[in-house]
Amino acid sequence: MSEAVVSQQVSPVRRRLLDAMTTCLMGQGYRSTTVADIVRVAQTSRRSFYQEFADKQACFVELLRTTNESLVSAIVAGVDPDAEWKVQIWQAVHSYVEVCEKHPEVTWSWIRELPALGDDAREIQVEAMESLIAVLVPLTATPRMHAAGIAPMSHATAVMIWGGIRELAASAVEHDQPLSSIVEPAVAACIALVGANIN
Repeated sequence: MSEAVVSQQVSPVRRRLLDAMTTCLMGQGYRSTTVADIVRVAQTSRRSFYQEFADKQACFVELLRTTNESLVSAIVAGVDPDAEWKVQIWQAVHSYVEVCEKHPEVTWSWIRELPALGDDAREIQVEAMESLIAVLVPLTATPRMHAAGIAPMSHATAVMIWGGIRELAASAVEHDQPLSSIVEPAVAACIALVGANIN
């Protein structure tokens, strides 16, 4: 099960359903997953499912939201603001990859399947991106970064960084490559973008 993906603040039934959605994504993808599949894996009833979620899409969106919360928390915990700036970049990328490696199919579904789901999908995409940017931008506004001559990152640069990293992650999953394979190119690209802000 995927307890690492799901927020600790949800009810036990809701957690089981979200874990079951993760299992289904890993086995057959979002499009082929049904509510019947989710409740079977969760070993609960359809009634219990509909007490928690309006439909399959609502469950999927909630899973991605809680996954993103875990991702943000991992990056915050994984970066040492007193480390050398290039090390901080490696730490941030490594933390992202470490979370995604636990459930690569969830990462792929997030990037490839979510955009087809309409307004609800767009809302969670924007929310997730902004929460990641809210972590990334302040990392370049610390005394350590200032001492290295690095100016705070712009919102646009943060969007490019996270968009690029997520595309690398999706491509790795699609080509059956380990997500760890994206660390080196992602770090190099981030260093180049962040380093461009050196005064």
